[in-house]
Amino acid sequence: MDARLVYMTGQGIVTKAGLLLATVYLTQSTLRLEQALIIGRTQYTFGVLTSDLGSANSQPTTTEVRLRQQDSFITSNIAFRLGEPSSLSDATYVDTSYPSPAIFNASGEAAALEILYKGQLKATINGTVVIPTLHMGRFRFVPVTQKVAAAANQNGIEYDAMDNSSDGVMIMEPNVVLIGSKGNIIEINLPSGVTVIGTAGFTRMIQEYRGLLAQNSTIIT
Repeated sequence: MDARLVYMTGQGIVTKAGLLLATVYLTQSTLRLEQALIIGRTQYTFGVLTSDLGSANSQPTTTEVRLRQQDSFITSNIAFRLGEPSSLSDATYVDTSYPSPAIFNASGEAAALEILYKGQLKATINGTVVIPTLHMGRFRFVPVTQKVAAAANQNGIEYDAMDNSSDGVMIMEPNVVLIGSKGNIIEINLPSGVTVIGTAGFTRMIQEYRGLLAQNSTIIT
């Protein structure tokens, strides 16, 4: 989506909310929300705020970026990724737009992770369900050129040919506005739980909310 159009839309949303553009600083930003996969689990709730530290959301990982209570976020795009960190603190893993057999290489793992793309994304903001059922299959993107396992890598293909700015990314219209001072519940519901994860045990789902950060736009009491 055109950056100028995103900015103009954000200005309109801020003005409609009765806020002054002179006091609300709009800047391009990304929220990165993550959840570790657990065998058999069918419902995942993603922490949105830096203060979301309950048992369902846990502490943010080293690669997460969450929303502060005093800010709001105007979403223009959503991306969904998978990751296979080697440890809880690993920040060097590669984000993927599909379960690549070369990365998710435990026995049966890549096939088992396909269930994620049969799930539904649900978002509830301030008690209102703004996204009731968004099919996760819309995010699945398999690039033409793919990373190959080492034993078969005769052509030296080390990475998938993926454009992270657009591949596996969905334009979010109408815009979803996440509000730091309100309740933000983002869930992914699966028809059945995954049956295999990586041997290290840190396989995770990643949602990226891309758009405009409206700093100091909420009232905290």
